[in-house]
Amino acid sequence: MQINKQLIAIIVLASLLFSAIGAALFFFKKNQQTQKAKSELVTVYIAKDDIPRDTLLTIEHLAQTKISKEFILNPPLLKEEIIGKFTNEKIYKNEIFLKQKLDTQLVKEENKIIDFEKSSYNMKFELFKNPNYALVQGEYINIISVYPEGEPDSKGRYPEFAVEFIAENLKVLGFIRNGHHESQSITQQTVKKTVEKKVVEVVEEVKSDEIILDIDLDVLLRLTENYNKGNQLWMVKTAYRDKSNDEDDNIKNDEKEKESTPVQTRNLDTKSQINEIKHKYRMYTSNTSVLTQSATIDYSNDKNKEKSKMKNVEIFVNSNETCSSIKDKFIVGNVNSFFIRTSPSKDSENKTILYKNIIIPYVEKQNEWYKTCDGKYVHETVVREVDAPFISEKLGKYE
Repeated sequence: MQINKQLIAIIVLASLLFSAIGAALFFFKKNQQTQKAKSELVTVYIAKDDIPRDTLLTIEHLAQTKISKEFILNPPLLKEEIIGKFTNEKIYKNEIFLKQKLDTQLVKEENKIIDFEKSSYNMKFELFKNPNYALVQGEYINIISVYPEGEPDSKGRYPEFAVEFIAENLKVLGFIRNGHHESQSITQQTVKKTVEKKVVEVVEEVKSDEIILDIDLDVLLRLTENYNKGNQLWMVKTAYRDKSNDEDDNIKNDEKEKESTPVQTRNLDTKSQINEIKHKYRMYTSNTSVLTQSATIDYSNDKNKEKSKMKNVEIFVNSNETCSSIKDKFIVGNVNSFFIRTSPSKDSENKTILYKNIIIPYVEKQNEWYKTCDGKYVHETVVREVDAPFISEKLGKYE
């Protein structure tokens, strides 16, 4: 009986020993597997160079590298999860792409709106000779208008110009692009382009169409009078000046001495200071020497006119001689400036600016457009019809 107890004790101790050895071997093997897994190299995508915010990612932005798995804290992104996404913050060279830094579309900053104190007025950048796209909200501009004086030379150049301040201290409230309010004049937008016969989306800097200004109503009226003189308007960025505290207001009295100079700068702060430009009545001089006419060629044996051809022919003409032959059909400009165009459309890109009181012979009226003696077009809203006695009385006079 005593021998059996000793045998049982030996068997139990042996079992415990084998269990301990087995557990040790198991954990050792498991640890070896874990170490091997941590040291395993994983291929990940990194930034080839610094990538700015709001960049559309393409294959050119990606590079590959291998990193030990133990140093990867987040699941690496696949190529398909990166290409076509936008960066919502800057990604530095050799940085691993993270899901948190990518978006499916551009993240636009919330457009802040500056409240106007007087009146909110928006005008197109294209009306200015020098559009300043570097302007930011809260800055101030002056608007200057330039008027030609005297008779133009053979090349259409005027010998003298008069300069007037149309508006001062206009606060920039914001900008408009495609009918939407923008906080900046130039913003990054997603644009579709055709590259190698494929339509792809690219991010480009797009300029705003219009600038929003805080403006007085009386100044707005003066500015509206100059609306058709878009190519004569100039904007000047300026620091805000409070006229009520300006100690130099008396300087304006000294400016009267400069009125005899060819180029004059006059401050139009009050209605009494507005000097209307006088234009002399003069006959229109054409610079057109070639007219394009269309002709249809028909063949007598071609009953169905299947062989008919349309051909454009350039005809050299003396336009001024043609204009001088017209004795009873005349129009005269009744606005300070207007366009004469090569086609009867307000969207015509080929246009020349003319000025008030210029007399133009015309051939016929086509709907709302007058066709001039040299084949150009003028809209009915900027001219009026006059007769020969009116011309003989007014020609050469100022009004």
